[in-house]
Amino acid sequence: MTAPEPAALSQPRLSLVPEGYAQKAMASLMQLHTELMEEKERRVELHRTLMEKEQAIAELKMYVKLLEEKVEQRPPPRLRVRPVPPPPPARAPAQAAARPKLAAVPRPPPAPPPAVKAAPREGWRAW
Repeated sequence: MTAPEPAALSQPRLSLVPEGYAQKAMASLMQLHTELMEEKERRVELHRTLMEKEQAIAELKMYVKLLEEKVEQRPPPRLRVRPVPPPPPARAPAQAAARPKLAAVPRPPPAPPPAVKAAPREGWRAW
């Protein structure tokens, strides 16, 4: 093995790609990578939100099912009907003749209110 010459180490290596182009390409790749990661985070957040909403919908469906089962188990509501009062007892003709009907007597008209004697007023001396 031969040792590399000191002059060869001090010279810049020639690369297949120009340095400016490589830096621009690397910056572009880093920018794309950053955008990709942001999009991935956004999609994960959207998926989480979707799963939460689906969970809420599933819970509401189960609650509706539970309420429907409760309604089915209930007996039908009873209609509240007032009992019809029995007709008044029929009077015998002898009882009707024994009790005379009273005629309605009109009330006397109400008494007029007592007259209040008004004091004479003399303008500003009224008080």
